[in-house]
Amino acid sequence: LSEKIAESPVNPELFFKRAEYFLTKENFESALMDYKEAVELSPTNGDYHYKLAFVYFEIAKNDRSKKNFPEKALIHVRQTIKLKTDTIDALLLKGELHLAFDEIKKAISSLNQVIELNYNTPKAHLLKGYIYVKLGRKDDAIQFFHNAVDINPAYEEAYMQLGLIYQRDNDSTAISYYENALKINPKNKLALYNLSKFYQDSQKWNEAIESYTNLLKVYPTYADAYYNLGFIHIKLGLYDIAINDFSQAISFNVNFYEAYYSRGHCFETLGDVYRAELDYKK
Repeated sequence: LSEKIAESPVNPELFFKRAEYFLTKENFESALMDYKEAVELSPTNGDYHYKLAFVYFEIAKNDRSKKNFPEKALIHVRQTIKLKTDTIDALLLKGELHLAFDEIKKAISSLNQVIELNYNTPKAHLLKGYIYVKLGRKDDAIQFFHNAVDINPAYEEAYMQLGLIYQRDNDSTAISYYENALKINPKNKLALYNLSKFYQDSQKWNEAIESYTNLLKVYPTYADAYYNLGFIHIKLGLYDIAINDFSQAISFNVNFYEAYYSRGHCFETLGDVYRAELDYKK
């Protein structure tokens, strides 16, 4: 592609194709440069504007120093809509950008347009769910997250959001939603952790231990999981096992001060004052 661009440097489609390749490699900065070139060469192409907006926003999500990138994304997504007024992807992105700017009414307006054009667009329902969470309207949020999974039963993110809502209320319904997310993606780290934490907070110690153990099979260096196992073993009076858990947490996070404190507490409880003192000092 680069050789072809050298031969034909005013062909926007070549820059667009190379940008698409960079996108598959998550090389967003290089993709951005090529999409910008494509837009400059063909400013009336709505697809080019949309992809440029998309990359601006993706970079902004990962690099908070790019403070003006969301605004640039919004400029180009508006241009996309002006050129192709019924573009669902562009309206979705516009809604997400307005949500990021906390412009709730504008976000709802864009997402409603998407739903009017095609009700079966799961991301539109997901984003409206996020809006109603932000507004504190739990029942509406639940309804829209449910809409998303009704349309796409494999929508992992919607199951996660439903799990989070019910977990905040200490409602065991959260378990089934996390389990659904894990059926779709058994390596979903947040689902594995939240499920374990729900059992822990519910004082279902055996289920929590089993769940954290499953998490550590997939993510064996996850310090927080070892720390929480240590907490559970303290509750069960198993201080020797808890010491090992906290030591594991420290081995994967040497600045885990809570783990030093908790291990010190275990040593002190067992009468090992010297090692307790060392951990408290640390």
